[in-house]
Amino acid sequence: MGMIRQLLILFSSYAHLASYAQADNEIQVYASPTIQHQWTIFELHSNYTFKGSKLLTVPRSAKWTNETLEITHGFGKNFEIGFYTFTGVAPGGGFQYLGNQVRPRITVPESWKWNMGASLSLEFGFFRPDDTSQFCWQGELRPIIDKTLRNWYFSFNPNLDFVISGPEKGVGISPQFKTVYTINQKLGLGIEYYGSLGSFKRVLPGNLQEHLAGPVIDLYLHPMWEINGGFLFGLTENTNQRVLKLLLGRRIAGRAKEKTQK
Repeated sequence: MGMIRQLLILFSSYAHLASYAQADNEIQVYASPTIQHQWTIFELHSNYTFKGSKLLTVPRSAKWTNETLEITHGFGKNFEIGFYTFTGVAPGGGFQYLGNQVRPRITVPESWKWNMGASLSLEFGFFRPDDTSQFCWQGELRPIIDKTLRNWYFSFNPNLDFVISGPEKGVGISPQFKTVYTINQKLGLGIEYYGSLGSFKRVLPGNLQEHLAGPVIDLYLHPMWEINGGFLFGLTENTNQRVLKLLLGRRIAGRAKEKTQK
């Protein structure tokens, strides 16, 4: 049994790199709308892991501070391109560059009159979990489905993560979900969930899957600002146990020249 457990832990480490590598850098459940034409939004994702997986042999190795800069620009009514720069501060100190990624995204036009929001993004770039690892080419295919019902908002992202270079090649299943209740159009109280179930070839046993969830707050103080924060808890041994996340975003209005018809 001891040998089997060690093999499962080794496999789960592979699944973590292949299926959940970016999540510690950008912990976010996406909404379906794209940013307006010629507008730009600058977002800073700051995440700190207080306690990592219970299966780590060196628990302190999980105490990273991850900082990700995301810049997204709108093209037309239903298309945007985002660009990420991943960085982090290691547990022992020292700033590290971890990679870059680009993300085109398209959303379903309002003229289609769907009864829910829907969009699709494809992220691709190179990444490494720390300065002792080689960069690998990796990305994510993210369908986004969301719905607003009075004061309630729901979003589901059934993501597929992939690694196409290096020893951790594979495709992983990593669903995400968010629900928020809005109070006076100023404050949103909700829950976010992030999962990593393994790969299509093999879904991991329950305790070796990653399930991260917890309370979040959205502040709607100004239409040009985006503020989201939360404290997430690991629901299995192989999940980071306590993670603090903070997202700050600032929109910059475009200066598109609109033609008027007489």
